[in-house]
Parts: sequence; structure tokens; C-alpha cells
Amino acid sequence: MSKKLNVFDATMLVMGGIIGVGIFFSPHGVAEHAPDATMFLLLWVCGGVVAMCGAFTFAEWGGSIPRAGGWFVFLREVFPPIVAFLFAWVVLGVISTGAIAVIASFGAEGIGTLTGLTGKEGSVSHRNLAAGFVVLLTGAALLGAKVGATVQDICMVAKLVAILALIGAAIAYVAPASTGPVPAFPTTGGATTADVTIGSVSTAALSVFFAYGGWQHLCYIAPQVKDPERTLPKAIVIGVLGVALIYVATNFGYLRVLGIDGLVAHKDVAATTAQKALGGGMTRALAAAMAISALGVCTVNILVTPGIYVAMARERLFFSSFGRLNAKTGAPVLALLLQCVLSLGYLQWNFVGSQPQAANDDSLRMNLSTLMESVVFAEWIFHGLVAWGLLSLRRRRPDLPRPFRMPLWPLPVWIYLGVALFLVSGNLAETFHKGRMDQTLLGLAVLAVGATIYLPWRAFFGKSHRVT
Repeated sequence: MSKKLNVFDATMLVMGGIIGVGIFFSPHGVAEHAPDATMFLLLWVCGGVVAMCGAFTFAEWGGSIPRAGGWFVFLREVFPPIVAFLFAWVVLGVISTGAIAVIASFGAEGIGTLTGLTGKEGSVSHRNLAAGFVVLLTGAALLGAKVGATVQDICMVAKLVAILALIGAAIAYVAPASTGPVPAFPTTGGATTADVTIGSVSTAALSVFFAYGGWQHLCYIAPQVKDPERTLPKAIVIGVLGVALIYVATNFGYLRVLGIDGLVAHKDVAATTAQKALGGGMTRALAAAMAISALGVCTVNILVTPGIYVAMARERLFFSSFGRLNAKTGAPVLALLLQCVLSLGYLQWNFVGSQPQAANDDSLRMNLSTLMESVVFAEWIFHGLVAWGLLSLRRRRPDLPRPFRMPLWPLPVWIYLGVALFLVSGNLAETFHKGRMDQTLLGLAVLAVGATIYLPWRAFFGKSHRVT
């Protein structure tokens, strides 16, 4: 792969892969499970700490083994090949391709509504506009990592300007005299102290980590980064630290304007905050920024995830042709095209029984989101495994070159591992407690299907071997 991404590109890619639509909506779900504003804000601070621990883990992995595929390669290094295969099965089969469809549909809805292309007066459905964005962004990625990163850089700068403006307005906000002082830290929230359980906290934490997720993306395309052994760790750590500071400040701003009760009452917390702090005229500007933010994180997913296909092909767990790169651009052409087709398929898919008029827009995101939420806890199983794998790698290969060694070793990796175990077990406990086993069973079913087909899959594509 061509080494074309510098430190700025790589850092923007890390931040752009994290800051998507989660920060605009996830605070509502967190507030529903927080008994007060202090715990709400503490969850976001802790989320930033855990994200940094995860960043340190992937920074050391990426600096030591800067190969295409990132997470897949790391798991393959220390575990049997079926573990890496199941990770790829979940991410490529549901999480990444589904995320591209969901995020593209969100961006299309925002831009379509603002421009009049969609809606009652428009001539294009959100679904078709989203499909157009997926094709367009895939086309940019086919031109090479630098072109795709440039598109992402532009989106990232735009979303940063919007978020910083929102933070500034929220902090400076003064409530109208008729409503009294701003209740920045009221004592009650969406849950009472008696309602707080390990399961409810883990559920709230999943919403936090959904917003923070994405620190591992850069590792997927490590060979396309200049001097990856040093650039990867630097970009990951700087990017995640920047996002953590922005997220904590943003949620403080939400509390400053809405209070914890307002966060529970309003699902569109960013839009409601902007309307109060900036006035109704700025809500369209924020809507545009949110749509651009969605397309930016969609660009990151489209650009980096095909690295897993490349790694699978080189491990003979997929068609060998998918391991080939364009000689001029360094782009994995077949991998990008397959990902595009799968994402377009998700955009056209809907649950049986949905109303025809709803199938075009809102239910599309709802159905895809339901599928993704059902396997997100499974993804955290692999978060735990990659943390455990780094502990094993340090022990098994002490002489492996490590341009980046995480500070305070091994505390960050143990925190990361512990949180992964807490989230998985807590989420399972909460689903048992509230009787929502359908989503959990769907996630487990995805893993079970992958495990069932692994042996015939491996036999078909050839005996697995290590590519160095």
C-alpha cells in the first residue's frame, strides 16, 4: 500500500472515525440511566479514560505490527485463526457495513431535508440519496487513501467548528429571566439511585462507548501511513485525547443548557441545545454540520475497513484477489467494491412486516440500528481479547520492536480488559433482567453462524498461513 498519510491526516482520521453522530444523540440514552448530572458527566469522563486505555493498547499493537487489517492481524498473532475470523465475520458482516448504511442514511436525511431533495416536496428518497453517498465516497476511496483522507479532513474541520461553536454558546448561555437560573447540575435524572444497577450502568456505558468508538480504525490501513511505527501511536493518542476533551466539554454544555431532566426529555439533545443557546435560526446550520459529521465518519469506515478483507485474503481466509492493491493508488479495489455492495444491500433491506410508507426512511435506520445493537456487545468481547492479546504478546515476544510503549504498563491494558468484561457481562445481565433476550440472542446467533461455517470456509479458501 502507498504510504501517503501524514501525522495530520492520520490524527484527523482517528478523530473523524470517532466523532460521528453519537455525540449528538447518545447523551439522551446515558441520561436515562443516570440518577443525577454528576454521574452522567462522570460516565463521560470515565469513557474518555477507557478510550485512552484502548488507544494506548492499539497504539502499541499498531507500532509493533503495522500491517493491513489492524485488529484482525493482532488477534491472529496470539489466538487461533478462528478468533480473528469471527471478528472479521461480525465486523464485515454486520457492524461496519451496517454502520455505513445507518450513517449514510442519517447524513442523507439531513442533507436531503435541508436542500429539499427529499421529504414530501422532494423527488428523491432518503434511501436512494444515502446509496448515492455510499457510491460517491467509495469512489473517493478508490482514488487512494490520500484522496479519501482529504475528504475526511474537510468534514472533520467542519464538524469541529460546529461542535466548538455549540460548546462556546452553551457555556455562555444565560437562561431567560422568566425561567430562572440554568440548572446545570440538578439532583435528579432519568433514574433514581435505587434504580442504578450494574446492568443499568453497563447499558449507559455502552451508549458512551458507542460515541467514543473508532479509536482502532487507523490500524486497519497502517501500511498507507508514512512511518507507521511512529505515526500510528502518535495519531491515535493525540486523536483520542482530543476527542475525550471535546466530548466532556460538549456534555457539560448540554447540562449547562438543558440540565439532566432536559437530556432525558429530549432525544435530539444537540438540536435542542442549539435552539436554546443559539436561537432557532442556527438549528439549520447545526443540522448541516451533523449531516457532514455523519458523512465524515462514513468516509472513515469506507476507507479503512477493507483492510480487513486484505488481511483475510493474505491469510487465505478469503479470495486471494482481495489481497491485491491497485499499483497506482494503493487502494484495495475489490475489497472496496464488495463493501459498497454489502452496504447498499443493507440500505435496501428491511424487517418483514414494516409498513411500506415507513420503509423508506425512519424504519430503515431503526431496523439497521437494532441489528447493530444486537452485536455491539459481541464486539466488546474482541476488545477484551485484543487487550489480553497484548499482555500475551509482551510475555511471548519480549524482543519485538516497540516504537511505542504504553505508559503505566500494565495498568491501562488491565483497565481496558476489565471494562470489556464489565460491559459484556453487564449487558447480558440487563437483557436477562428486563427480558430483552431477542437482541442478545441475535448477536450470539451471528457468532454461532460464523463458528459453524469456519471449518468449511477455511477448507474452501485454503489452509491458513501467516503472511509476514
